[in-house]
Amino acid sequence: MKKINKNSLIIVVIIIIMVTIGCFLIKVGLDIEKFISPIYTYTANKNDSYEVSLKENDFYIEKTLPQERYYASKSIKSFNINFKYDFKANEEANIEYNYNIVASLVGTVNDENEDKEIWTRDFNINDEVNNKGYIKEFSINENVTIDYDKYNDLARLYETTYNVKIDAVLKVRLNVYYSIENETAEDYIELDIPLTNTVTEAKRNYEETTFKNIFDESSNNIKRIILYVLGGLFILSAIAITVIYIIRKMNKNPKEMYEYNIKHILKYYSDLIVTVTNEPNLENLKLMKLEVLDDLIDVAEQNEKHIIHYKIPEVEKSNLYVIVNEYVYIYVVDGNKLK
Repeated sequence: MKKINKNSLIIVVIIIIMVTIGCFLIKVGLDIEKFISPIYTYTANKNDSYEVSLKENDFYIEKTLPQERYYASKSIKSFNINFKYDFKANEEANIEYNYNIVASLVGTVNDENEDKEIWTRDFNINDEVNNKGYIKEFSINENVTIDYDKYNDLARLYETTYNVKIDAVLKVRLNVYYSIENETAEDYIELDIPLTNTVTEAKRNYEETTFKNIFDESSNNIKRIILYVLGGLFILSAIAITVIYIIRKMNKNPKEMYEYNIKHILKYYSDLIVTVTNEPNLENLKLMKLEVLDDLIDVAEQNEKHIIHYKIPEVEKSNLYVIVNEYVYIYVVDGNKLK
């Protein structure tokens, strides 16, 4: 069985460890936010509620209908909507925030099974509200009334004016903008109300929770660069060690290669080898020259024989013999690459 050179194994292990450390450092640099604590964290919980006011009619006893139902379009007087936006941070900070409510009437046409926008018009529902202070949390609670007929009639007028059949939807949206320690962000709550002559509903079009971590980007960039440099140095060092090791292996002169080969063999196969000073008498034996050391090791182990080592005088060469009955198996160790 072939044994691995201990020094070579150590070098390979060192190279693998250095490459692993280098890659890990670069990975940490790429995802540095996962390994450090943010300087600021906030959560925004968003919600809406609404009811539908009805026109005078002979069909409904109620004057209003609750949310999350289908409604006959021509029965609707208005949508009465409440938007709630609750912002809460992990600590106080300089926060400037403003918000407004906008209704966007969007008309689309279907072209090759794809909805394409053909008309959009925005309506400001309320004036922009601005606030600021050194605070930890704030809340927005706004009520708006949407005159359904106003927007539905406008969508129908567009169709008759331009003779274009459109799918129209009214997007009622609370827009929230804020700045936290010079970090800007925006968020929203949106209800989509289709404008039709038959039935309609109100569809939520937003995530109920917004969560964000804010990091010190200037500090992170410095740390990221340091990690990239360190990771690169580890990898480049591993490459340099590999190249130097290969060059040294390839550039050994015959004497150095012979000494390296025989030292390796005598060290790792000492339990099988006996060294003699006299050349063995091979008369009357059939010579079997082997090209691979492993073959000689197999012959010795399978036949429970020792390997006889004889150093040829005045030259950088040794012969290894295994004598089995009338055969002698010979492997030559010289300054060539060990096989």
